[in-house]
Amino acid sequence: MFKVCTKLLIVSFLVSGCATTTVEYDEPTAGDRAKVRFVASGHHGGEALVVGFDTANCENAQNRVSLYAKMHGSFIKSKKVGVPLWNYGDYAANAKEFYFEAGKPNNFLMYKKHSGVGVSTSCGSFISTSFEKDKNYEIDFNTNGCTAIVYEIQGTDGVYSRVRQSVGKNDISTMPNSCIKEYNNRVGTKVPLNN
Repeated sequence: MFKVCTKLLIVSFLVSGCATTTVEYDEPTAGDRAKVRFVASGHHGGEALVVGFDTANCENAQNRVSLYAKMHGSFIKSKKVGVPLWNYGDYAANAKEFYFEAGKPNNFLMYKKHSGVGVSTSCGSFISTSFEKDKNYEIDFNTNGCTAIVYEIQGTDGVYSRVRQSVGKNDISTMPNSCIKEYNNRVGTKVPLNN
């Protein structure tokens, strides 16, 4: 796993001001859909972002959602579509839910930015997955270990559980060069390209 440690000045944090939720993903309003919740867990106080790509080669990037790990009491209203096992509060900034087209491949880069204060570690995880019609999912990006896990939320009669489906790839150096470039540009790292 590649991580980059940077010492940042408090001034840069103060100058940057308050960030807002960035959602540029156009949710399907009809057809075969699944519900997906993105979560930034861990103790990283900064921003975690989800970027979607058309292919596993990181083509045609599109911002999906901005999350803030461990910031349950922010002024950003929660984004919910009814995924079970919600326990994040009405103004949770670290969890957002969306509809996704079922049966379509999805490629995500989830990464955390520098917190802006003191020493901060930036890293990311790539996920390639698809969602089944009428099912519920949660993608949990643990910002402490930069691990992204896709869960299907299964259950009946109000009793639900998370069942692990897949784990994201966080060894950035094994990705295609186009993905390494995308990661370096977004996170500000210098992971070398593959020969």
